[in-house]
Amino acid sequence: MALYRDPRDKRVFVPKKGGGVALNFGHPIAWTIFLCMTVIPLAIVAAVTIAVIA
Repeated sequence: MALYRDPRDKRVFVPKKGGGVALNFGHPIAWTIFLCMTVIPLAIVAAVTIAVIA
């Protein structure tokens, strides 16, 4: 699935044809949402897991 990236589109959430919404990665707020909801929690889980195992 290709990422939706259109910097001219001012919407952060773009409706998909089959229903639901997709992030517009041409918008800087979409990258902030992606980092806060995916990358940072994943890093926290990995750090805690490594700390418990070690």
